[in-house]
Amino acid sequence: MKKILKIGVVLFAVSMLASCASKPEVEESKPKVSKSVKTEMIDWKGASIGSELPDWVYSAVDNDVLALSTLPQFENKIIYFAEDQGQNLDLLKSWVNNFNVQASFSRELSNFVIAKFGGEQNGSKNEEEVQMYLNELVASCSKAEINGLGKKLDYWVKTRYIDKELDTIKDVYQYFVVFAIDKDDFKLQMDRVLGRVEAKTEAQRKLKADVKLAIEEAQAFAEGYSY
Repeated sequence: MKKILKIGVVLFAVSMLASCASKPEVEESKPKVSKSVKTEMIDWKGASIGSELPDWVYSAVDNDVLALSTLPQFENKIIYFAEDQGQNLDLLKSWVNNFNVQASFSRELSNFVIAKFGGEQNGSKNEEEVQMYLNELVASCSKAEINGLGKKLDYWVKTRYIDKELDTIKDVYQYFVVFAIDKDDFKLQMDRVLGRVEAKTEAQRKLKADVKLAIEEAQAFAEGYSY
């Protein structure tokens, strides 16, 4: 292969503290956590016919959603990138493609608005009023049902995690999907979503216009992405 796919290994260390007013503190024994895990990519989509990983997958691994949005097939489209992991590929695909995408996309719309405007109201004269209105806009986005969001790209890799210290082997699938919707269609639907929240003051009208513009200018959304 021309490149080596780098998939981060996240190790969780759990520590517990116990204290009691009538008893001295007792240090709990810490669970054993391996310091190193060897990873090996053992299968991927198209491996059986000798296919290499497409370039866009490397952007997906790096969570570089803006790079994904610049692919030629996504011109004049808004994209949504989703990724998840599991040990059963069929269940993983079903979850991401059917049950998860609509809810997670709506959630990321609301997260996007919070990230862009959540801290801008501090110190303003109408802070409380505008903040309450922002909360209403966020709530409307979180309930949005966006039609026309179709799957355009998907890929999966199977990675083996070998922990020699703990003497364990675990195979995990990582599934990447890029959904897309025409920008004009998306704008029309967002007009309806934001239109459910009436702006009654000049400050609210300005905030609503700013939120609408920011959403329309966004090129991509992704679960867990830092906007």
